[in-house]
Amino acid sequence: MSLDHDLRVIRATAGNDIRVALTDRLFFLTGLIIPFNFLLVFILFAFSGGLAPTAVVMEDNGPLAQQFVATMRNSHSFRIHVTDAARAQREIEAGGIVAVVTIPPRFDSDLQSGRRVELPVMVNNLQTDFTNDIRRAIPLAITNFYAAAYPDQVVVRTREVDVQAHDTDYVPYLAVSVVVAAVLITGILQGAIVAAREYETHTIKELMLSPAPRWALAAGKVIGTLTLNMVAVVLVTLVVVFLVGARPTHPIELIGLALLTMAASVAIGILAGSLLRRRQAAIPLSIGITLPLFFMSGPFGPANWLGPVAGAIAFASPMFYAIEAFQHAFHGYQTAQPSLTADVVVLVGFAVVSVLATSWVLSRVRVDH
Repeated sequence: MSLDHDLRVIRATAGNDIRVALTDRLFFLTGLIIPFNFLLVFILFAFSGGLAPTAVVMEDNGPLAQQFVATMRNSHSFRIHVTDAARAQREIEAGGIVAVVTIPPRFDSDLQSGRRVELPVMVNNLQTDFTNDIRRAIPLAITNFYAAAYPDQVVVRTREVDVQAHDTDYVPYLAVSVVVAAVLITGILQGAIVAAREYETHTIKELMLSPAPRWALAAGKVIGTLTLNMVAVVLVTLVVVFLVGARPTHPIELIGLALLTMAASVAIGILAGSLLRRRQAAIPLSIGITLPLFFMSGPFGPANWLGPVAGAIAFASPMFYAIEAFQHAFHGYQTAQPSLTADVVVLVGFAVVSVLATSWVLSRVRVDH
């Protein structure tokens, strides 16, 4: 058969899958809602989990006291609000804040006179992670404040050499990883639903009895599902860009990577749906596989920092390469060892291998006349 015929098969298969998916609204909306909810949950987690909520009681409002509070605000460790002692006590007893920092009376005068200053810090040590953040961040804030206020008295200073051209806040970093997770979850879900539907409705028989090449059928399903997948991906990306404020450094690169990642995830989903053959089984399995891979692929920092075991698992996951590539598109840096070219090659490999594996699965399907 000619290439022109194969292209017509791909086009017809993609168009048919789009039409059927739009009429099957329940499963189509499922593929949209789940990744979008996933994005919202992790954005809320990021906004609430990055900074320790802290009340500051100002019993001295002098310039040095104000400078110390400003140093705390700029430390990227606290979410500060200034209040009175009674309200701060009520808040920490109610579990609404992690710590209360009290700027004592005569803070400015004691410092200027060289007298010792005790800085009371009340910590709600209910949760170790936040507690340790407070215990590390308060001494660091004191050191930074004192070095700025009395530079001649602090003789030991750090000289930081940054590997990257700029810092990236916790929320924008995590948000980019969540975009990748949403893209993969959406693609795998939609692909699995489209493929499994053929078996449930028995239309797989018509496909298998046609003279169309199996690879063309698989490729058509990938293209059709990728088109459906764009709706959720665009929504998720818009939320990250305009709500979170993560502006892509390389927007054209981002578009290309999004299309490539969608193609790889859709191809994996179609393969999973062809193997499972039931949508009710494909949906929970897709989510169950994607979530563990998300946490082991470096969403909070480079996967290499997680240790050798988690790092080795991450290298076998398409999400690892997609997160690294998307971080480059958004923030302009590489987060791990493989180059951007290697990331692209691996994602292409996942897409191609999944399409070939799906065509092999289709070739093994037996049709009773």
